[in-house]
Amino acid sequence: MRFAFIINYMLWLCLISPVRSHLPDYASTPSNKVDQFCLLAQTCIHDTIPICGKMGDEKRTFLDLCDMLEYACDTNQIYTHVDDMKGCPQFQ
Repeated sequence: MRFAFIINYMLWLCLISPVRSHLPDYASTPSNKVDQFCLLAQTCIHDTIPICGKMGDEKRTFLDLCDMLEYACDTNQIYTHVDDMKGCPQFQ
């Protein structure tokens, strides 16, 4: 009975207590998507799982999500990940 009380209390603390950020107080989210993608690209770990990205009507195949983030950072072109690999061009 006491064990169940402790578990319930711990769950209550996790759900009710205020959540603090794991980032320093001075860290903030960049204001635009390109800067956000550049920040993410710096710490991204490549998994070499190809993904399809779309910008407007244009689709492009990327080596992986990290590649898409790096491309956005380098070219200021924001592609969004789409699940439709059939419509994406294949690597040459």
